[in-house]
Amino acid sequence: MFLMEPVKFYLVVIIFYAAAFSANAEEVFTDAVPLEADKAFVIDHMVTGPNEVIVRWQISENYYLYKEKFIFSSSDFYINDVNFPPAAVKFDEFFGLNEVYHNVMETTLQISPKISGITMGILEVAYQGCWEGGVCYPLTRKSLQIREL
Repeated sequence: MFLMEPVKFYLVVIIFYAAAFSANAEEVFTDAVPLEADKAFVIDHMVTGPNEVIVRWQISENYYLYKEKFIFSSSDFYINDVNFPPAAVKFDEFFGLNEVYHNVMETTLQISPKISGITMGILEVAYQGCWEGGVCYPLTRKSLQIREL
């Protein structure tokens, strides 16, 4: 009979900690406000070779970008190849099972000018991501000024 008392005590302690942890997990984003898309997903780029451009996103903590939502286009350049890094798999309540990027996403594009001899122009980029707190952003479009290709 005396052995049951410590077991009950430990069981109550375990249940208490489990309930407290679950409540904290649900309240992580309760008081938080999502960032603006431009602050959640900071984009930059650099020309790294004669026909090569790297586009990089700094992705804020608790945010992610969808791999399948990236769009690259240009009226100045042919986009010959887009090399995506491996992505994480995530079940998303809005879009189901998807590949996503956290922290940093860097992709290498092989491009060439549509007019011979032109070394500058515009690369159009579109992307979409979400905040873990339950907000998904609409497709974001940016125009990147490519120089010295």
